[in-house]
Amino acid sequence: MTRQRALVVGGTGFLGRHIAAALAEDYEVTVTTRDPAVPGRTVVLDPTRGYREQFAAALRELAPAVVVNAAGETWRPDPAARRRANIELPRLLAEAMADCPARFIHLGSSLEYGPVDPPAAIGEDTAAEPMSDYGRTKLDGTAAVLRLRGDAVVLRVFNAIGAGMSPASVLGSTVATLRAARAERRPAVIELLDLPQSRDFVDARDVAAAVAAAATRGSGVVNIGSGTARAAEDVVRALAEVSGVGYRIVKRRAPRGHTRAVGSDWQLADIRRAGADLGWAPRHGLADTLHHIWNFGPAGRRAR
Repeated sequence: MTRQRALVVGGTGFLGRHIAAALAEDYEVTVTTRDPAVPGRTVVLDPTRGYREQFAAALRELAPAVVVNAAGETWRPDPAARRRANIELPRLLAEAMADCPARFIHLGSSLEYGPVDPPAAIGEDTAAEPMSDYGRTKLDGTAAVLRLRGDAVVLRVFNAIGAGMSPASVLGSTVATLRAARAERRPAVIELLDLPQSRDFVDARDVAAAVAAAATRGSGVVNIGSGTARAAEDVVRALAEVSGVGYRIVKRRAPRGHTRAVGSDWQLADIRRAGADLGWAPRHGLADTLHHIWNFGPAGRRAR
């Protein structure tokens, strides 16, 4: 029997790789890439040409049952790059799907919400008043998707962590620091900003499972998190302990206005709607996640 097809835009990125792997259990998965050397089923996008036309051509050829937008720009400081990736790309993809009956799943961000005071949980009805430029571009992208595709599902993902994280992230940087120290047989010096940040850290594999669930269920905006808030420093220390590498943490003063630039210093996901609408719940506890991060490399290969 021929399997249905799924297209994952941004399928070679951190979350995209996990999502493609999860969907591959039930679908023939194709991912978009700008690198023609990427193996497997791919659609190679040419950044010098219009994305809308390229998306439309791919949709006509593949006739997918599910389309996932896992593309986005988080870490680059270029505001124009964030707008292109977080607003224009999802809008163009939604426009290209005008005559495509496929299920559309868009990855949003918890930073689309406004700040709340601890210990409050963030529900889908929390005000969308982002504090950062990243959050504002993600919110604009979500608005464009829902305006053009009223049947789309937007998964607002909280702090996703797992194998293959960007080294620009706090835990990704920590992994790189610990591995370098182990290779050089010395204690690791882990630098952290002196900020009292608590976030909801969710395993990337659980995010991928939520996408797979949303392929057939749910609508509108749905939060995807662990349902637990943890201090970022505590998670860094726990990862260092898992590594077995000697370490010390050095705190440096955050630049003025840093919290407002990156978002709220407290986030906790209310994930009841995900359970009710998607039949989904996180399966991986923090210890399991941290061991997976340490033991596996970016492509899911066991680290040496």
